[in-house]
Amino acid sequence: MKIKSVVAIVCIWMCGTLSLSAAKPSAAERQQAAATMKALAESRDYTVRIAQAFPLKGASVATPLAILRINGNEAYSTLPYWGGGYNTFGNSDGMRFTGIVSDYTVTIDKKNKVQVAFKATANTGRIYQFKMEIFYNGSTFISALCSSMDPMRYDGKIGPSDKTE
Repeated sequence: MKIKSVVAIVCIWMCGTLSLSAAKPSAAERQQAAATMKALAESRDYTVRIAQAFPLKGASVATPLAILRINGNEAYSTLPYWGGGYNTFGNSDGMRFTGIVSDYTVTIDKKNKVQVAFKATANTGRIYQFKMEIFYNGSTFISALCSSMDPMRYDGKIGPSDKTE
């Protein structure tokens, strides 16, 4: 009876190990997927759908309707903002804006992560700085800051722009 139990446990362990290794794409597949993500970022025609927002202080907040869209040299953001602000008189928009993109750079690192950095100048005159880290599977981390506001972080998923939004 004891041997049957040990054999059953070993079989279950091996099946679990095989399924985990089968789910992970090969290095070549990850590299190809990263190249696809880099091409998407370089196209400047994409939308990042935000799932979580992380303020400087406090817990993360689910944000299923927030997006950051890049369309050529235009940025459109509905990113939520929680935090302190400085010199914000007459402007309570936070990270929600439409603006012009400048200093746009795209690189890929040794671990096949795509790094995107740019500035967006909103119609209000505020300048927002964004740094994005895009993984081969489309998962995206965004760091956003503005000189008059506390920094924010966002997690989401990048994809081609949908013009119907």
